[in-house]
Parts: sequence; structure tokens; C-alpha cells
Amino acid sequence: MPINGRYYDWEHITIKQGGQTLADVLSIEYEDSEKINHIYGKGRVPRGYTKGNWEGSGKLTLLREEYNLLQSRAPQGDIYRMEPFEIVVAYEKGEATVTDSLLDCLFTKRSFGGLEQDTERITVELEFAILGGIEHGQ
Repeated sequence: MPINGRYYDWEHITIKQGGQTLADVLSIEYEDSEKINHIYGKGRVPRGYTKGNWEGSGKLTLLREEYNLLQSRAPQGDIYRMEPFEIVVAYEKGEATVTDSLLDCLFTKRSFGGLEQDTERITVELEFAILGGIEHGQ
């Protein structure tokens, strides 16, 4: 297959949390799932299904400096007291921009890492729940 052009890379991605651009983000992951309940009757295979709850979650990995800025904007400096916020991930390349909006997010866990001798960077991982859904490609 010939090389037809440049694919998305980290330079094309902008991440905003609560309207603020996060500059020192090392990675972002997000996912959603919907439970399917099998309905059995006669026999060993399902005869149908019902749908269960939808669930969304994600994880941001930031440099400690970016975490400090985020924490300074939180009520009483506590990220767990923040009101639900939107995370916007924009994939910009040329004239086209594709945006994923993660609606009504709340931080659920934080992990501090990279704390070792001769480390190049100190990181914080923030896990979050997505309560309002994910709008893809807006």
C-alpha cells in the first residue's frame, strides 16, 4: 500500500478539561461499554438478550506541573470536589477537525509516578468516570 499522507500524531491532538487547554498531557485513554444480558430458555444457547447499563471511563497521564495547575482550579484544592466537567479531545489535521466530547466527567482515582532517582519526569495519572456519554466525531 502506498504512503498517501500523514496520519494523526500527538501534534494534532488538543485536550481541554473544563474549557482549559491541558499542555502537559502525556496520554489520554477513554472507553465505554454497554452490558448485554443473555436470555435463556430451552437449550444451551441464548434465545434473546436485553441491554443493561452503559458505562464510560478514562485515564489522563499528566506531568506533575499540569496536575498542580488543575488542582489549583479545584474547590479547596481537591480534584474530587470538582463539579462534573467536559473533556474535549480534538484531532486537528489541515482543514478537518474531529472532536470527541466526554460529557460530565468526575475524577475517581489518582496515582503518582516517576518518583525515582535521575527521573526525567514526574507524572500523575488521573482516572475518571464519564457520566454523560461520549459524543464522537462532532
